[in-house]
Formats: sequence, structure tokens, C-alpha cells
Amino acid sequence: MKRNGKPKIEYSTLFWLFFFGSVTGFVLEGIWRIILLGHWENHAATVWGPFCLVYGVGAVVIYVVTYAIAEKSFFVQFLVFAAAGSAVEYVASYLQELIFGSRSWDYSGDPFNLNGRITLHMTAIWGLLGVAFAKLAFPLIEKARQRPEKKFGRLACVALSAYMAINLLVTGASVYRWSERIHGIAPQSRTERLLDQYFDDDRMMRVFSDMVFDPSLGTGTEE
Repeated sequence: MKRNGKPKIEYSTLFWLFFFGSVTGFVLEGIWRIILLGHWENHAATVWGPFCLVYGVGAVVIYVVTYAIAEKSFFVQFLVFAAAGSAVEYVASYLQELIFGSRSWDYSGDPFNLNGRITLHMTAIWGLLGVAFAKLAFPLIEKARQRPEKKFGRLACVALSAYMAINLLVTGASVYRWSERIHGIAPQSRTERLLDQYFDDDRMMRVFSDMVFDPSLGTGTEE
């Protein structure tokens, strides 16, 4: 099905963008830490797998935005992508703070930051990444979408979608329970006791090395 002369955006396209965007973000964050600090750091946002979710969501948003502004000038694209990427980063930080009482990044020490959630240099990076995506990746994705989807691709999409749904559910429960433990809340159910057993503080700190809980951010729990 086409809309305005373009093929309809399918779920599978958005899923693969989210999946590979999350993996690419994980790799890019690690490489950036090597450049800055001289060593690799784990920047996963899930308990299983190399997924940095803010980049996955960013890839989906940038793709959808590209669909609308692919014919616009470089300058317009840069501004729109910069705004869209920054919005994703800001909302992700806000929701993490609201739900879990924690942050995984804080730009408070950088000039031109907004509440420590976004900063000018990252806004520029989002803009450049968006333009690069529009010029290099978008035409290839659109070309690939013209081909009939193979059965293996459909099955892989379904299987990995189920895996990611479970991964995100367990991650959310584990981080929430971690926040409760930090605030001295004892397990109230068998599920919480299992989370304490399999996702203890040591494991969570290894996986979420940048996540910081701060009473000034709220706890994400009610005592």
C-alpha cells in the first residue's frame, strides 16, 4: 500500500531500525569512551544484549522525520533532526527519572545544557547523524523496502520482537526493584525475590554502569 506515492511504513521496518539502531548506539558509545577515556565501557540499557535504547528510538524517529522532509535543504534537515533527537533524549531522561528515580547521563557540567538532560554539542551531533542518515541510509532502506519480504525475515522479526518485549519487561522490573532495594524496601512477592536473586546489585551495576540513583531526583517508589 502506498501513501502520497510512497510505500506505507511497515512495522518490520520500524522494528529493524529500533533493533539495529540500539546495537549501533551501544557500539558508538563504547568507541567514544575509548577515544575519551582509553577504555571500553558498557552502555547497555537492557539486562540482556548490547542495546542502547535511546539510539534505537532515535533511529525510528529520524526515519519517520526523514520520510517527511527528505526533499528539504541540508540546513532545514539539520535543524529538524537536531530538535527531534534532542526531544527523544530529553523525554527519555525525564521518564527514567520519573519512573526509576535515576539518570544514565547528566550534562549539568556542560555549557548550554537544559536541566542536564540535553546539551548543545549533543544537539549538533543528533543533527549531523540525522543528515547522514537521510543522505546515506534512507535511500538504501527505501530501496530494500521495494523488495518482497522473505519468510525468514518475517519470522526473525516476530521472534526478535518477542525477545525484545520480554527483555524490556524484565529490564524495567529489574531496575525498578533495584531502586527499591537502594531505598531499603524489602521484597513483597515471589517475583521480587526472584529479581533480587537473579538481578542483584552487583549484576545491575555491571550492566548499568552509568545509572545513578539520587534522592534529589525522586525515588520512583513510594514509601
